[in-house]
Amino acid sequence: MPVEKTMADAILDTYRNMYHEISDKGVESESFTAMENALRRMEALALETDDIADFTAKLTTENLFIQFSNAYSETMAALLRGEYSGDDGDEILLEKTLEAYENSIKNLEGDPNYEILKAPIEELIELGRSGISYAVFLRTAEEKGLYQLLEGDMIVRDSIMRDRTFAEFMHLPLEVEKQDKLIKIHDKLADDSPFKVADSFQFGLERERLDWEYTPLITGWNITIRLWEKMLMNVYDWLDSFGSFAPHDERWVDLRGQTFTMRNIKRTQECNPGILRAREKVLQDYFQLGWDDIFQHETYINEYQANRIWYSDETLELIKKAYSHCKPYQKPPEGLVNQAETIYTQKRYKRPEAFQYSPEDKGKFISLFGEQKWDELFNR
Repeated sequence: MPVEKTMADAILDTYRNMYHEISDKGVESESFTAMENALRRMEALALETDDIADFTAKLTTENLFIQFSNAYSETMAALLRGEYSGDDGDEILLEKTLEAYENSIKNLEGDPNYEILKAPIEELIELGRSGISYAVFLRTAEEKGLYQLLEGDMIVRDSIMRDRTFAEFMHLPLEVEKQDKLIKIHDKLADDSPFKVADSFQFGLERERLDWEYTPLITGWNITIRLWEKMLMNVYDWLDSFGSFAPHDERWVDLRGQTFTMRNIKRTQECNPGILRAREKVLQDYFQLGWDDIFQHETYINEYQANRIWYSDETLELIKKAYSHCKPYQKPPEGLVNQAETIYTQKRYKRPEAFQYSPEDKGKFISLFGEQKWDELFNR
């Protein structure tokens, strides 16, 4: 998946405009070809990478900004040598450069990050209009780090904060923790920089290091949830399969007839205890968690608070009671079966707020995507 178009355009539009400015003049030279090659590589990276930080890091490490700027300056100088000399040529170069920056601001109109992105460009334009020569303009812009600001570092930080908010909305604590560390790394790199802009290459390395650190942790977290979810389901289905309602429940009903339905019920009764023990062993061997540990574990508590546990509290308590009886060749006590039938008949098996978002969740979503998107997705 390529970098988001609006973010890529914010970085590349200036260079596109400069390229088209020369191209429209019908120039053919080695320096113009170098410009074209640098821009093509920038465009290719925008399609190849799926992260704005990775994109800007590669642009920097491959020196594409410098290659393009050097080729542009050389092309403009060659273009002007036949008509201008001395300071007049520099004045034209400066004017064309500022014109390209002004066009890039126009192209940014409508972008959600418009105000942030246009600020460094306006500072460059203001510098160029201050009466200094082209050479002084280039040197001053470099000394002030204005070119570094054009790399979009302010968008990178905003993107991390948005990722963090989305992780909070989705109740993903490890992802929130990871984004918090990423913000600290970014801010430290920015603080250490003379231009107060995080070095994109170094930041990219740190980001990849965090990915390597957290990927196994997040994978382990998700597998743990998957295991105990299946274990709860094994016990729940096993107990319900002994209820009088089982032959009419969609979990077992077979369109081929009663014989196949009863076969499905029998399979649940006979196989679920063994499947439960196999999953229990995996949970113990790989994550050092037993059945009783599940309900105090951080994954369970998080899923419960996130409203991602389907079973009602009453059903969960019944599952806990039935667990010790869910063994091969055993049946649940009649009292537990009666409780299961009562819960089923009165439809009390599902948690009322299961998979519902809280007002806090709604606020986080709206802060990211807007109220219209919320209504479109959740108020249909």
